[in-house]
Amino acid sequence: MRSKWARIGWVVLFLSMTVGSAVMASSIFGTSYNLGEEIQFKVEDSATWWWGCCCPCPDSLVLGWRIVNNCEQVVYSVIHDAPVSSAIWQGSWLQLDMNGIAVVAGQYKLYVDTSVGTLSRYFTLRDPCACYWCISSCTSCAYQEIAAITNCSCRTALVFVEDCNTGCFPFFWWGCNCCSSSTNCGCP
Repeated sequence: MRSKWARIGWVVLFLSMTVGSAVMASSIFGTSYNLGEEIQFKVEDSATWWWGCCCPCPDSLVLGWRIVNNCEQVVYSVIHDAPVSSAIWQGSWLQLDMNGIAVVAGQYKLYVDTSVGTLSRYFTLRDPCACYWCISSCTSCAYQEIAAITNCSCRTALVFVEDCNTGCFPFFWWGCNCCSSSTNCGCP
């Protein structure tokens, strides 16, 4: 009986460490996408009760968004003619620059300008057919993201929308794109 509970304990410990390291890796290294994948993102508003703060939270407004490379050079930018409610807004990027040319693999950062402030998340575009990671020469540029802004009981967060049609195993819920289908890239 004792060995059964010991095995269960080891499994729980392993899963806790795996989930913890995945969360840590996600926050340190950002989200990864294959080249050519559509990247979707949205702004989520939520309210939590906080002592002394019980006001209803209005929907934040999205003013525009932009993608920058790891040297903070703007690659793609969208400015809305009028503010859009975050409740109905969802952004997407097809990994093209302002001239319609596909961007290269590397590290990028998404900025979304809202009525409560500018949110930011970084991510990596990887080439599944490359023998090595293609990172530009400006690897010393550090990223600092602002994934959420909290004001009293109102929280506004920038999140990537994951397409979870595939997955590795039923218990690996944190990595929707950890197992991708065939890349069809004709690697040698």
